[in-house]
Amino acid sequence: MNPNLEELSKEKLPLVGIGPKILVTICPFFILFGILSSIYYPFFQIPISYYVLIIIGSILITIGIYVFIYSERILSEAYGSSELIIIKTYAYVRHPMYASWGLAILPGIFCLINSWVLFFILVIYYILVRIFLRKEESYLLEKYGASYTHYKKNVNAFFPKLKKYKPE
Repeated sequence: MNPNLEELSKEKLPLVGIGPKILVTICPFFILFGILSSIYYPFFQIPISYYVLIIIGSILITIGIYVFIYSERILSEAYGSSELIIIKTYAYVRHPMYASWGLAILPGIFCLINSWVLFFILVIYYILVRIFLRKEESYLLEKYGASYTHYKKNVNAFFPKLKKYKPE
């Protein structure tokens, strides 16, 4: 067995992944942008009917929570398995749970809050995900080797592809 893989197996990645790190790191930005949004509320208000924003936000949050829970169930069932997960949501995006937050849940919440300045948090969220994913990605590369390299080459980490991944 590869010595690096033995070390990685000992420090097995938690089921929650990098989610808690992202949450802790992004909290100060939520507070800062939340304060700015409330102080300058009329200026940061989204110039769309609030009823439309409620509908858009509710749809986004519903879709995001569904994708998150669905992906989490797939991951939970396969956690600890020796197989690379490349089915269902994972056939379209490598990290569907992080993508569901960045592409649906957070934008939906920001629509309900009705402040366009909060959308800048999405850029910060994306940067944090890309930074923190390095450890997860290197673990997966060590564990699954060429299979993961092929998967990584053909499936985006964050933005889903419309074409379903098919292994070699």
